[in-house]
Amino acid sequence: MDSLKMLIYIASRIGMMILLCVFGAFIGVILFPAVCTLMPGSWHTVKTFFTDTDNMSIIAFAVTTIIMVRLFYNDGKLHSAYEEWSSVMISTVLLFMLFIYFIPAIFYESFNAEGKGKVFYLVLYYESEWLRHIADMPYTVSVLIGMGMTLFCCFASYIIAFRIYVRRHPVILKQMAEKAAPSSDEDENDESGEEENMS
Repeated sequence: MDSLKMLIYIASRIGMMILLCVFGAFIGVILFPAVCTLMPGSWHTVKTFFTDTDNMSIIAFAVTTIIMVRLFYNDGKLHSAYEEWSSVMISTVLLFMLFIYFIPAIFYESFNAEGKGKVFYLVLYYESEWLRHIADMPYTVSVLIGMGMTLFCCFASYIIAFRIYVRRHPVILKQMAEKAAPSSDEDENDESGEEENMS
């Protein structure tokens, strides 16, 4: 994957991550409570469970994680098919996503003290609220661990997708090995040429 395609891919995945965080907050805060109002009165326990603040945050976390895992699973298949697969590349992308997501959380205390950005922080980091309340974590730690878990699952799904795809299409591995062989031969030739020149 060349540098331009890499930048476009990173930007698209960051945009998708932010949209899914907003979507997850919508599911947890608005949609599930609205559905609960349609449940019969005998389902009081179920309604109480789904409208609990911490459980609503867990629902948002689960929805965001499931969709992102599916997205990266599909990326793993596509990158395998086009021979653009790289564990280093996907690790870089996911770390960059985590970095971008985490930066605003650093300024939460100052913005919160001034009463600014309340809606922004509530929506973007809603998926991590349950960690703060249940595990009693600091705000930045809950954000880091919450999205870290999601992105780790994304990494695992990407690797699994690649392995499944190459098992079904073993020619992919052969082509990758053939591409790697000429480059290693060139390196060896360069090293032997340097040794001859020195002698």
